[in-house]
Amino acid sequence: MKNKIKEVLKGRGIKVSYVLSVTGFSKSYFYDVMKGKTVPSLMNARKIAEAIEVPLDELFPVEKLSKKE
Repeated sequence: MKNKIKEVLKGRGIKVSYVLSVTGFSKSYFYDVMKGKTVPSLMNARKIAEAIEVPLDELFPVEKLSKKE
């Protein structure tokens, strides 16, 4: 799942260690989410968005579905 976690952290000067301390996630889980290897549950996605203080839909933008006709 594509996300903008890395860009937002860098842009706001937020350290991964801060997000880990606020969310309680393991380092490996958070990095997998950040790299798009793991899709977080809605609850975990909200925790990340709240920790970074960014709207959920901005952090995890919805990919448009193409219509097949």
